[in-house]
Amino acid sequence: MTPWTVRAALATVLLALAISVASDLRERLIKNWVTLPALALVIGLFGAAGGWPLVQSSLLGIAICAFPLLVAAVPGWVGMGDVKLMAVCGAAAGFPAVLVLVTVAGGLQAALQLGVARIRGTGRPTHVPYACSIAAGTVAAFLLGNRFP
Repeated sequence: MTPWTVRAALATVLLALAISVASDLRERLIKNWVTLPALALVIGLFGAAGGWPLVQSSLLGIAICAFPLLVAAVPGWVGMGDVKLMAVCGAAAGFPAVLVLVTVAGGLQAALQLGVARIRGTGRPTHVPYACSIAAGTVAAFLLGNRFP
């Protein structure tokens, strides 16, 4: 049976994803009041559930997920809300499941970007919400992530 702290952390991530997808689609904005408390809560709950090993896995997940998007945020290719939401999901997925999250989210977002650009007939789209791809990658990480050693 999964400890209640882990279930609470996963519920926190799902709630943060649901709110973020809705706000990204409606307002093109991922709210700090969603991502920052969710990140702190996930790390804290995992720490309570498994101590330093789970916290360490969460921190590694944050680094793997957030660093590439942070690099992309500097020139303005993605927003900082996307970076923070990816950090929340990376913290929950941990290592090695985070590799599935990054691969699926990045691949799906690239496909969406190319599809929107083709439909609009432009070189690149002005905005394709990343929260949807992050949500899909997170679900994939939880469904497929335990298949890795």
